[in-house]
Formats: sequence, C-alpha cells, structure tokens
Amino acid sequence: MANLVDFSSLNDMLYGDEQYIKEFAQAAIISFSEFKDNYKQYLKIKDEEKFRRAGHKIKPVAQMLGLQQIVDEYEHGKTLLLEESSDVEIQESISKIENICSQVLSELQSLTSDQ
Repeated sequence: MANLVDFSSLNDMLYGDEQYIKEFAQAAIISFSEFKDNYKQYLKIKDEEKFRRAGHKIKPVAQMLGLQQIVDEYEHGKTLLLEESSDVEIQESISKIENICSQVLSELQSLTSDQ
C-alpha cells in the first residue's frame, strides 16, 4: 500500500533535520488522533461549530503532509451537516476518516520509531 503522507515534502520543509522531523511527526500524531475522535464525535451529534473547529485545526497540517483526502472528506462532512444527511451517510464519512487517519497515524508512528 502506498504512503498517504508526503514524506519528501516533510523532509524538504524541515530541511532533512531528523530531530525536527521526529518532533513534527510526534505532534502530528497527537493532532490526527484528536481530529479522528473529534470528527466522529461532532459529526455524530451534528455539532457544526465544534466540527468546524476540529477541521480548521487539522487542515494546515493535512495540507503540509499532502493529505488532500482528509481535507476533502472534512469538506464533505460539512456538506453532510448542512444538508442534514442521514445517519448512514454520516457513518460512512466517519468510517472513511477513521480509515484514513489510522493509516496516517501508522505511517507517522513508523517515522518516529525509525529515527
């Protein structure tokens, strides 16, 4: 399976400094873990304000790592809230984010243990 995280971009952004890369990856692990939980929680209870806050917090990190699919699914989640979509559609979006975030977290964790 191909990596979701754009490690070459991360390496360039942090000038190849292994310590900075490791620290960034550790911080990103926390951010994506929180986002994964918040996405599920706030979309399920249809709390638009908290859902948007969670998304705005993760978007810059996701974009830096080339994770457009997270940004796209977050935008889809906002649409689901605005259109008052069914619980089935909401659960599908939650599952998609959980799968993407789980892979991202795995990739980031392997990065921190490799160094």
